[in-house]
Amino acid sequence: MAATMVVVSRKRVPGAHRLLAGYAATAAAVLCGARVESRGASPGLGRVRAVTPLACAALLFYPSGAQSLALHGRLLDAEMLAAERRVLRRPFNLLFDRVASRPLNEALTACYSSFYLYFLVPPVYLMAQDRDRDLERYVLAFCLAQYTCYLGFAALPLAGPVAALRDAFSTPQLRGYLLVPAQQWLMERADPPGTCFPSSHVAGAWAATFVARHALPRSAARALTALTCALTCSVVYCRYHYLVDALTGVAVAGLAYRGATHILDRPDAP
Repeated sequence: MAATMVVVSRKRVPGAHRLLAGYAATAAAVLCGARVESRGASPGLGRVRAVTPLACAALLFYPSGAQSLALHGRLLDAEMLAAERRVLRRPFNLLFDRVASRPLNEALTACYSSFYLYFLVPPVYLMAQDRDRDLERYVLAFCLAQYTCYLGFAALPLAGPVAALRDAFSTPQLRGYLLVPAQQWLMERADPPGTCFPSSHVAGAWAATFVARHALPRSAARALTALTCALTCSVVYCRYHYLVDALTGVAVAGLAYRGATHILDRPDAP
């Protein structure tokens, strides 16, 4: 779907040919892994094949920024802010600006940054426990959520409040101690404009949490749920997403989990 979108709107997408080449290489790698596994299946090879989409999701996030311009050719933050003002009278992100402090900035940035662990910790645990079916369910739900967000970026391309509302905040940039500047440094270099709606952080984290309710020990599932709730607040507090981005991310996660369950639990599923 993404490749088709880029082909049709290639004049609006910077580096369209490089993006298409990347999609082709990714698809070839996935197909090659599936082919090799079918010829001589082994538990180790099966697990490598199972987690390949997670690696692809991480690699394809940055190119999705260019792809976000495919339909509209521009960012739509002005329209988003106008809609927020009609419904809420003022941008929701500015409400958090009143309670911002360095300790709180640092704590919620830690929650925001914890998203990267969702790519690693639950899959490693499930592999260590030989829970291959749960591993497949986790990866499928997580990646359905991520890839849906990548397509959603093109439907409503947004730079986010950190850029669009910079002059409206009492402090143009949140300040912290260690994690805040580190995360800001990373976002400036690896978070392309347009990758805001829906929040892929929220969608991926909640999709993982829905699976964790059945795949992880109860205590671990509860801890993950609490972390995901904090992460959902952090994406708005840290000014990376609008409120609607977070809410839509939760909805995408629910649909991704239902989709993964439907696919893996159908009678003819392998």
